[in-house]
Amino acid sequence: MSRQRLFGTLAACAVGLALVTACSEPNDNASDSVSQDQAANFRDEQAQLQEVQRAHDALPDRPTGVVSIDGSTGGSLTALEVGLYEATPNAAEIQVADNGEDQAFQELCSGQIDLVDSARPISRAEWEACQAVGLDVVQFQVAAEAIVVAIKSETDVGADCLSVDQVRDLYRAGSPLTNWSQQPLGFDDVPLKVGGPSPENNGFGFFGRYVLDAPEPSQVDLRSDYFLARTDEEARRFVVGNPALAARVARFDDVSRHRAQSDQAVQDARNELLAAREELAIALSEREKGIRDERSAADKAKDQRRVDRAYERRSAAVIRYNRMKSRYDEWDKVYRGVSDARRLYAAYRGHVAYFRFSYYNLFEDQLRPFEITDSNGQMNCIFPSQRTIVSGEYPLARQLLMTTTTDSLQRAEVRDFMIHFLRNAQDSASEARLVPLTAETVELELAWLNGEQAPLLVAPDDDATAPAQPVQSEVPAR
Repeated sequence: MSRQRLFGTLAACAVGLALVTACSEPNDNASDSVSQDQAANFRDEQAQLQEVQRAHDALPDRPTGVVSIDGSTGGSLTALEVGLYEATPNAAEIQVADNGEDQAFQELCSGQIDLVDSARPISRAEWEACQAVGLDVVQFQVAAEAIVVAIKSETDVGADCLSVDQVRDLYRAGSPLTNWSQQPLGFDDVPLKVGGPSPENNGFGFFGRYVLDAPEPSQVDLRSDYFLARTDEEARRFVVGNPALAARVARFDDVSRHRAQSDQAVQDARNELLAAREELAIALSEREKGIRDERSAADKAKDQRRVDRAYERRSAAVIRYNRMKSRYDEWDKVYRGVSDARRLYAAYRGHVAYFRFSYYNLFEDQLRPFEITDSNGQMNCIFPSQRTIVSGEYPLARQLLMTTTTDSLQRAEVRDFMIHFLRNAQDSASEARLVPLTAETVELELAWLNGEQAPLLVAPDDDATAPAQPVQSEVPAR
């Protein structure tokens, strides 16, 4: 609030106090008591406003042409954006520190910096510290990040939705869960194995802090049989299997058909061989009978031709049988190999891992994500998507924020920097493998900066971990 606005407010309070006093009736004890209470309230409010104004006047002046940022810059877009901004003509000097979110919010509310780079909203206590010195808070979202918990595509473990508590039970140190049918899951009877990225992956820290409630996540916060994947690709293979194995499994139907056809050909060849052997035996018997019966030379020649044809038939049947048997053996060997691969591949059905949304999005045809619901007793299962992640609806999402005050937004250099930041935010988020803002969000926040719309003032509730949802504050700080 400007100084003129403050004095206007104080004058209004004084006029109101005078009116209340003047309107009091001496012979009306009840009305007089109410009027005195109202007058006392006006005096208290006036004193509070004056105290806030004195605290605000004592704040340090921000240096012209300098924008100061502090917070937790690791995994954010700040470093990338500062590099882009400093390459523009007439850019302000950007000073970036990395003292952590807690200290940065303290600095913001003491007027020492202009912007806080954070992956959490300002807490109620921090907001109250800003209000106490007449600073109203505005939070700009610049990107988002989310964790996706997924199994192999086209598989089923008996559920599509997990609560945050169930995800924690899957992964926490000491978890006894080895089957999806165990409580508190209660799904299908499928062996359970869990995996995910290593501590070097940004998703590991996010998952550890947000899901496991570990301030400094490490491997000891996870169950002992956790499959530690060195890369996102290795985590994906843990869930979906080796690509070569998957390719072999994909041949199962075709190999089964060829094996069945070969088996039928062997049976046909065996029947022909048995018939040829039977015909040969009959032909030989007839020839011997003709000799004993002293048949004519012509009849004996006829018997011999029958024997010769029977031998030829048997030889052809043997060759055919051996060829069909060899072909069947080849297909049976392939079939047994594919069947073994299929059994191994089926074992991946119960494997589950978590991924950053940006990586999952590249392989959504191979991965089946669980919908997630908050542990609030309501089954509001939310599917991970750009919209639900940016809005904060998806429970395993966090919004990457730049927090400032209305005082700092009155400074041209801060507005100029934030306008440049937001105009590049979508491309920068994609480059950093984060979730970019929707066009609507960017347009709204730019409207706050260019004066087309008043910025929404943050008024957080007591839950500092809740997604930052700015609302118009009913009572500005001053």
